Amino acid sequence: MRFKRWGSTKLPLRVVAPLPVILLLCGCAPSRTIVSGQEADRAERFFAGLPGRVVFPVKASFSGTVVPVAGGAVPFVAGVSATSPEEETVGLYDPLGRAVAFLANDGRHVAISRGPAADLAGFHGAAPLDTGPVSLARILSGAPGYTVTAAEAARYKDGAWSLSDGRQSLRSDPGRRFLAGAEYRVPGMRVTVDYPGRESADPPERIVLSVRGAKFTLRRDPE
Repeated sequence: MRFKRWGSTKLPLRVVAPLPVILLLCGCAPSRTIVSGQEADRAERFFAGLPGRVVFPVKASFSGTVVPVAGGAVPFVAGVSATSPEEETVGLYDPLGRAVAFLANDGRHVAISRGPAADLAGFHGAAPLDTGPVSLARILSGAPGYTVTAAEAARYKDGAWSLSDGRQSLRSDPGRRFLAGAEYRVPGMRVTVDYPGRESADPPERIVLSVRGAKFTLRRDPE
């Protein structure tokens, strides 16, 4: 797997926060109406079918920026390699392609380890995350991170559906064709993911994640 290098900049990746393991419904979410009966069943089936659209193995690379809590965008590159939802690795690299951190998911926990360039980037490590059966590759591919089970279904004024349970809140586009955003709740944090500008069920070209106040913006590199 090749990771795009940003040869035009020499800024180091000074800050790396844990990348999930992640929707942003948006800062001020529109009002929604709880639905039941046949519409709730249709909404649940819609969201339940989305993970199956992601075919493993998954390999993709991204170019992006992170804006830490202190402010100031820092460029980075990233890559995901997953043979299954229980064997996934996400790598974070500085603009020169030097590894800063790795996230390894075994279907129960996400372990976060330092790369050779961790010190240069100012990354001091992070504790493992007890995420349960989440898939990072599915999230980065525009699908729900957890298996969809019975949950509260609702409809927004623009026609979009939402589905919420104890681990994730999902929101479709108004046309109910694909996932537009999600929020994931793991012990000690919430991770919000938004797919701005998404127009089809294909893997999103742009992903915006918010983790503990840090904002990651990723653009998927052409395959």
